[in-house]
Amino acid sequence: MTRNTYLSSCGFSLVEMLIVLAMMGILSSYALPSFSKLINSHRQNTVLLQLFSHNQLARSEAIKQNQSVILCKSDNGQQCTPSAQWQNGWIVFADLDNNKQLSGTEPLIYSFQNHNPSLSLSYKGFGSHNYIRYYPDGRSSTNGSFILCTPEGNVTARSLIISRTGRARLSSKNASGGALNCG
Repeated sequence: MTRNTYLSSCGFSLVEMLIVLAMMGILSSYALPSFSKLINSHRQNTVLLQLFSHNQLARSEAIKQNQSVILCKSDNGQQCTPSAQWQNGWIVFADLDNNKQLSGTEPLIYSFQNHNPSLSLSYKGFGSHNYIRYYPDGRSSTNGSFILCTPEGNVTARSLIISRTGRARLSSKNASGGALNCG
């Protein structure tokens, strides 16, 4: 009977296992920061694309319903909350009584609640910083920019620029073509 040499050589020596563990430690120290940046970038793009599509939804509903439609920041997804932060969420609704608040008779078109506290979203423009009104002809009540920042700050900041005509565009610069400021 011959001895099976395969069975006697399956396994790792302590030195081989320590070398593999050391290599994994070195590689993970380089890969983990890049991976967290990738995750933050994906989260940022998701929220920015949601905001872009909801602005487009508000504009198209205003045209379709021949009625003013409001996009406003909201903490609870049920009413406009002027003291809220944009990164917490927003709602889109038809403003039938033109008071910029969702009442019981007005249809809620969409509600978005963000569950990612690491992102910062601000809106700067002319007029109110709490809402954007879209008129039946598709124009917006103001022109301005949303700036979305990750924990990495200005380097990864992105913006959604809304013109007075109601058109929106995504950018890595501000409306003047300069650098974005998260501070």
